[in-house]
Amino acid sequence: MEPILLILLLVVFVALPLFSMRKQSQRLKEIKAFQEQLQPGMVVKMTCGLHGRVSHVGEATVDLEVSAGVVTTWDKNAVLELVDSVDAGSQQAEQLTRDSQEDTPASFDADNAGESTHRPQDDQ
Repeated sequence: MEPILLILLLVVFVALPLFSMRKQSQRLKEIKAFQEQLQPGMVVKMTCGLHGRVSHVGEATVDLEVSAGVVTTWDKNAVLELVDSVDAGSQQAEQLTRDSQEDTPASFDADNAGESTHRPQDDQ
């Protein structure tokens, strides 16, 4: 086997994967650093694609407001990236909350949302 071909094979099968792993490692470090700097008011994207405004940051969890009055708790590691940053209590935050409240149907009954008036056993 010629030495040039051997060197080329080494580059393809060893150097390229190492380069790729290094880039991935750097990206993970950036994400971890971002996750440690989370603050209330930031609008973030989760690894599953969900967007929400950070309302509270705990040691290992983060609370996201995904809609007016709807707060969900997530593991910090699920936060992927910053979408926008809004200071809590600012005019922009109040406008976003007002807009999301206007989008909520007024006739929605949260107490009975999971109940159905039709039961399969009634059909028998």
